Order: sequence, then structure tokens, then C-alpha cells
Amino acid sequence: MRKIRIRQSQLEAPWQLAIGRFDGGTATLLDDARTGKKYAKESINVMQVQDGVWATRWGTREYTAEASAESAWLGVTEVVVNSDTRKLFAIGATTGKAYVYDGSAWSEVSGATFDASAKPSFLQIKSHLYITNGVDPMTRYDIASNTLVRYTAISTPSGVSATRGAGLSAGSNNNYYRVTALNDVGETAGSTEVVITTDKLRYEWDPSANEYVDLTWTAVSGATRYQVYYGTESGGELLLGESTTNSYRDDNSATVNPFVACPDADTTGAPKFSILGLSDNRLWGVGDPDNPYRVYWSGVGQYLGYFSAYYGGGWIDLEEGGREMPQWVGHYRTGRGDSSATILCSTPEGTGAVWQIGLYAQTVGSETFMSPVASKIVGAIGTSSPHSVVHAMDSIVFLNKRGVFTLGNKAQITNVLATEELSANIRPSYRSLKLSKIANFTAYWYDAKIFFSATESGNENDIIFIFDTERRNWTWKWTIGVKQFVEHTDSDGVTHFLAAPHTGTKLIEFSENVTDDLGQPFYQSIITGLLPVTRDTTEFVRVLEAFVSLARPRGTIKFEIIGVEKRKGFTTVASREITTSTTGGRFWTGLLGEITLKDEEDAPVTYDSANVKKSKRVRKLLNAIQFKLSANVADTKFTLLEFRAKGARVPTATVSAWRK
Repeated sequence: MRKIRIRQSQLEAPWQLAIGRFDGGTATLLDDARTGKKYAKESINVMQVQDGVWATRWGTREYTAEASAESAWLGVTEVVVNSDTRKLFAIGATTGKAYVYDGSAWSEVSGATFDASAKPSFLQIKSHLYITNGVDPMTRYDIASNTLVRYTAISTPSGVSATRGAGLSAGSNNNYYRVTALNDVGETAGSTEVVITTDKLRYEWDPSANEYVDLTWTAVSGATRYQVYYGTESGGELLLGESTTNSYRDDNSATVNPFVACPDADTTGAPKFSILGLSDNRLWGVGDPDNPYRVYWSGVGQYLGYFSAYYGGGWIDLEEGGREMPQWVGHYRTGRGDSSATILCSTPEGTGAVWQIGLYAQTVGSETFMSPVASKIVGAIGTSSPHSVVHAMDSIVFLNKRGVFTLGNKAQITNVLATEELSANIRPSYRSLKLSKIANFTAYWYDAKIFFSATESGNENDIIFIFDTERRNWTWKWTIGVKQFVEHTDSDGVTHFLAAPHTGTKLIEFSENVTDDLGQPFYQSIITGLLPVTRDTTEFVRVLEAFVSLARPRGTIKFEIIGVEKRKGFTTVASREITTSTTGGRFWTGLLGEITLKDEEDAPVTYDSANVKKSKRVRKLLNAIQFKLSANVADTKFTLLEFRAKGARVPTATVSAWRK
């Protein structure tokens, strides 16, 4: 029989593996061996760009001057002065003073100071910036006068006394009264209750027969009017009428309003909200430390910011004494599409709840007031992180102890709002955060991305992670943390994405034109999943060479190939440094539009190569392969276009270690 000699090359079939789509973002939920081609297992200090490729993240540079009297900012916001002018407004963490930045220097704003440890919340409306922090009374920055105005509480009426008219006598019918005082913003709590008995029920009184009760009390400094509440049982007083003097006659001509109870909280100094929101042209507030279950609303129009029922304001307690504490309030819609104030609540274990409140006009006699109807969204999840709540596209997105959630309409179902988790792909990483600090986590929606800054270790926010609302994927993480994000449009109309650092009062700007953090390089890396070389996960491939394609690379970049070898197991099988710089050239456009390269310096323009390919020989027998791209030197920048490996399928025996 004739022998046939077969060369080894004839047993090897060509093989290659390419990864050119990275639009899955980061997936830390899956183990390396389960991470698909479109996902990154690690994406440190990079971001998704173009059609979903990885690129060096934006660097940071100083944007504002220093405020020498302060060590850091408690909070920062932009104030719109007019259509052409905008300023930055900040509160200092050393003195609690307020400052404005006009583009060159910070200047102090007089009128009030703030608790230097309480994180502020800001809301601009009607040429006023409202400032709340859960500790100080609500304060207003009057933009035109450049001054702070703090709402000052007035005293509760005292010395209330009641006397019967000559036509009435003492009897078995109890009549209870309480009196409140009002100023231009709110109403005091009710006075000490006074009771007087009569021999007739109130509805039987005849004023012409001198059957009435006269009330008097000590005048309150700063009060503009008073309101009187009446009841037949102690503690059950309801609104009866008003007076502009410190006396009132109840002669049975006024109708008791069954919907307005005597307040037990003082709103004349405005409640000490931690979060203020705007819905249907009303201010809404939550986080009053004296009334943690309470949601307040103000009047509208000229009474915007006035929280007394007399001005169209009011309050409601959501399940008072229960487990759910209101944390955030803002504007959204119901499942039917109607506008509604929406409240996100927390619970100790982190699930929380979502409530919505509608206001409906009620008229009693000649008085019209707003009656609240509160409803809970069944099964919805709330927040423990009020400063992480953002409106993004058509949804509300927020953090809680279990993940990142969105509130919106449920697909294919009408008239239903629901919360859904967005963070499944990064759930292990998210839950490894220091969630005891979740109240300090912050977020901002910018450039179709939601930037979250959170605490991984220590006591301050030290990382940023990103949800891309266009590509619906995650980037985990940037190794820089901030106290707060803020957007500012300067006098030239250029918008800057800024942040308040934890130390120092120079705001920092995130910019794609910067490749370091305040002059210091940052480490960046991309690692793919550990990919089997064929669909049959028991096969091996002789990997001859690996390639990486980069767009406009700059600096020094390390390219590594990691794999599962037949003898050594999981190991780095090859690596190389890629050192490159801008490819330069100058061109000149002629009169007829032709492009001619030119050496003159009249109008030089540099260009970068849009696709730079680099390779590394591997020559290893691999069962699975993983790619890594990293950099740790200054002025390094790249966009990753593709990983690729080439080789040949090789028939091999089963690895002996697998048999043991």
C-alpha cells in the first residue's frame, strides 16, 4: 500500500476572531467567560462615543477662580439673570455664606448665611432663586437686588379669650376655638385652644338676639391677618373665618369649612425643606425635619411660595407614622398622561415608594381652596438619594440601595406607571458601593448621558459611572468623584459641564479637549470578556497574531493578549507598547477647490489618522482569548475601533488536566 504523507498545514483550517462592536457597554454582572463580544468586562476612565466604541474619557481643568474664605462648596447652581447674562451661585462649606461668580471672581451675597454642613437644594422661578437645606428656613436670592431674603417666622397668637353675647348663657354645648396669624408667606400653628359653653347649639344662635361669641387675642407683630378655627370637640377645629384685627365675632353667619383643619405646623418662616420642586406652577417641598411625612405645596401666581391654605397652599401627610419617608418631589405625569406632583420616598431597606398628588378646587361659601388627593403607585420603587434624581428624556431616573431605577410608562400597557431597574448589567459593582453614603450621591443629565458620582470607599464621592440614554448601556467607571455637577452657559453662549470638587472652590470643567485631570495623568483600560475561540468550547486554536485598530491615537498605549493556554492555563500570552503621535500635514485650498500639500506656514492644519492598526505576534495554542488596552501616562488619548486575532484551527487531544 502506498503511504500518503500529510503536512501539518493541511490539517489546520484558517481562523480569525474580530470584535468591532462594543455597544453593549460594560457588563460586570457576568463572569469573564460569560461576557459577550459586545461587552467590556472593565472600562476604566473611558466612555462610549460615535456608534458605540470606546474612547478616552473627558479630562478636567480648573474653570473658576478661588474663593479664599471657603475651603469647598456645599452646593453650586447657575442663575439666569436675563437672556444674555448668567452667573454661578454657590454656598461655602466654611462660613455658610453665599457667593456669585460673574466670570472673573466670586463676590459675597449679603442677607443670610447657611448651615455649613447641610447640602442645599436650588430652584429658580420668577427671578428668584429659592434655597433649602433641611436645616435653615427657606431663603430666597433676589437676582435683581443681589441680596438674600430669609423667611422669618412670626409668633403664634396668645392670650385668646372668648366671651358670650348677652343672649347666650353657659350650658352643655362646648365650643372650641383656635386662632392663627398669617404673614406674606404662611400661617402659624394654632393658638392654645379655648373653650366656651353655651345653652344653645351654634346653628341655633340668633345674632339679632345678641347670641354670639366674641374672641380677642394679643396682636402679633408682622401679622397681616388672622384666621379663626371652630369645632365642637377638642382638637377638631376647622376653618371658620378671618379677621384683619385681633378680634372676631362668631354669630353663626360664617360656614365652617370641613376641608381645612387648624394647622399644627408653622409656615410663616416657610418649612425647613430639604428638597424643593416645581409642579403645575406651584412650589412643592419635602424633608421638613419637624414633619417628615409631610408634603407641602404653595399657591400660584402672586402667591407662589406662600404655603398657607389662605393663599392656595397646603400640606398632606403621606401614611403618617409609617415606613415611607418623602425624599424628593417634582413634576411628572400620571399613567394617563395628566400632570402631577410626584414624590419619591425611602424605606430603611431601600425599596421605598412613589406617590402622586393631584389638587382639586373646592368651594365653601365664598372661599375656594385646593383639596389634595394622594395615590400610591402600586409596586413602584423610591429613592434614598434625592440629589441623584434626574429628568432624562421621558423618564425620571434615580438611585436607591438596590440599584438604578427609572419611573415611566410600562411598554405595551396604557394608564400605568412603573419603575424598572436599569442597572442589571452593573449590579455587583453598584452594590459594592458604600451605600451608607447614598444620600450624598449626585447625578446630572448632560450630552444624552446620566453622570452619577458615588462613594466607593472613604466618605466622599470618589467615582463617576455613566448611563448612556442613547445607546442604553453603562460605563463603569471613572476614577474621579465630585460633590455636585452643574451646567453653565457663559457670556459667549458656550455651555460648560462643571463640577464642584470636594476640596477647593475652583470649579472643574469636564472637556473632551483635555487628556488629564488637573494636569495629572489618569489610568485608563478596556478589557473584553474571555471569549472561546470557537463555538465548541473544548477546541483550541493556534493564534498567530493579534491586531488592534485605533482612531487618532496619541501617547503610549499598552496592548495585551490574555488567554487560556493548553499547558499554562489562564495567562498573558503577548503584549506590546504602542507609541504614536499626531500625524502632521499642512494643506492649502486653491481657488478651484483643489487640495495641495504645502510647506508654507500661511495656514497650517494638522490631521490625525482615522485608523491606525498595530499588531503583535502571539503563536500560542489557546482555548479562549481576552484583549486589554490600557494607558497610564500623560497626554494619552485613543478611540478603540477593533480587536482582531488570526490563526488556524488545530486538531488537539483533550487537555490532561481536564481528565483529572
